[in-house]
Amino acid sequence: MAKKPLGPSTSLFPMPALLVAVKTAPQSANVMTVAWAGIVSGDPPRMALEIGRNHYSTPFIESEGSFTVNVPRSDMAVPVDYCGLVSGSHDPDKPATCRWTLLPSTRIASPLIAECPLNFECRIERKVEAGAGYFYLVEILETHADEAILDGEGKIDAGRLDPLIFTPDGWYYRLGERVEQAFSAGKALRRA
Repeated sequence: MAKKPLGPSTSLFPMPALLVAVKTAPQSANVMTVAWAGIVSGDPPRMALEIGRNHYSTPFIESEGSFTVNVPRSDMAVPVDYCGLVSGSHDPDKPATCRWTLLPSTRIASPLIAECPLNFECRIERKVEAGAGYFYLVEILETHADEAILDGEGKIDAGRLDPLIFTPDGWYYRLGERVEQAFSAGKALRRA
C-alpha cells in the first residue's frame, strides 16, 4: 500500500472533546473546549493539555493553579462546540447559556459540570510554553463518575459513558463498537 507524506501534523484520530472549567469569581466559572489532551501517567494519574495563552480562561487557570476537566456525552456536541467558539469575554456565563449545572469540587475551587458523566479535578504541576499556548501537566486529584456509567464492578464502561470525540478533520463523533479485549487479544500471536 502506497503512503503519501503529509508533513508534520496534528492528525491523531480521535481526540477527546473535553470541557475545562475554571473559577473566574467567587460564584462564577468559565468553560472552554479543549481537544489537545490526554492521559500521560498512571501513578500518580496525570493528564496533559494544551491551552492557548490568549484564551479568556488562561489567566484564571494561572491564578487558580487548578481546573476541572469534564467529559461530555456525544449528545452534547452543540454546547461543547459553543464553548469552543465563544470566548468568556463575550459570554461571561457560558454554563447558563448551555443550561449546565455547576457543582462544587471536593479538592479544588473550580466546579464540575453536572451534565458531564465524568469529571476530573486537576492541579497544575508544570507549565511549558508551546507555540501560541501552554502545555499543562496536571495531577488528577479526584475523579467523579455518574453511577449510570459504571459497570457491575464499579468501573467506567465506555459505551455507557458515550464520550464526545473530536477528529482533526473538524467533526464530532461517538465511539463505535468494541473490537477486541486489550491485554488479551495479542496473546493469540504468542509463540508456544
